[in-house]
Amino acid sequence: MVRSMTGFGRGVTTTKHFQLTVEIRAVNHRFLEINTKFPKEWMESEVVAKKMLSDAVSRGKIDVIIFLKELHDTEQTIQINWSLLNAFLQAKKELSQTVPMEEKWTMQEIVSLDQVLQVEKIEFMQDEIIDAVKNALAEAIQNLIAMRDREGQGLQQVMLQYKSDLEAQIAEIRQYSPLAVEKYRERLMSRLEEVASGHSLDDRLLTEVAIFAERIDITEELDRLESHFNQLSETLTENIAIGRKLDFIMQEMNREINTIGSKNQSTQCSAAVVQAKTILEKMREQVQNIE
Repeated sequence: MVRSMTGFGRGVTTTKHFQLTVEIRAVNHRFLEINTKFPKEWMESEVVAKKMLSDAVSRGKIDVIIFLKELHDTEQTIQINWSLLNAFLQAKKELSQTVPMEEKWTMQEIVSLDQVLQVEKIEFMQDEIIDAVKNALAEAIQNLIAMRDREGQGLQQVMLQYKSDLEAQIAEIRQYSPLAVEKYRERLMSRLEEVASGHSLDDRLLTEVAIFAERIDITEELDRLESHFNQLSETLTENIAIGRKLDFIMQEMNREINTIGSKNQSTQCSAAVVQAKTILEKMREQVQNIE
């Protein structure tokens, strides 16, 4: 099964005290790299998140971001720093002996005093945090994989089309490869006729043509390419991460095509080899997007 390495997923869960949103962004990467941005006091839930992702995803650079929103109906408490407030009152009393001031204090004045009123933050239980992260992350992973699968279907169709185009070029190479031997035989016969005569001509010609035919024979390379085409078709239907395997198949196909190009340099074959290399390069670029 072809699955893209790029994708996005979001998951949301709500508890009694807060709403947690998890976002996952994934891009291409040679291996699996997971980057998380959790509050430092959430270390335990961060470990859980990385384990869930590593179980669900095989390759790609994964960025995980969380957004925490405390619910408005959660009870809030305010801590009064009485000692500091009394110090402000004493300072005001002393100042009032010199500077005219009102005796009455407004709430706005008190709130404006630095660190006199402090809103106590709610300490969330670790179990509540971990459960929320698990639930939101599970949803985000599901959405991420669904997006990767959709893009993977498109990549599969592209790969199959490129495979068909490449097979057409290889078929052309197989068709025209024998012509190189025939043309060499004709050129060699013309040259030998200039310097040789009699019965020795046929023997020398057959020997030289046989040596040349052996040197430029590409039957093995063509057969191996057919085997690689079959492997490619089978791999594209496997239900595992196939990106690395596809990359290896591309390398092997590239090796065979390069060998064919160096052995058989007839005009028709050379043109087909150039086209084959161009198609194969496009295939290798697409493989870099596959998990």
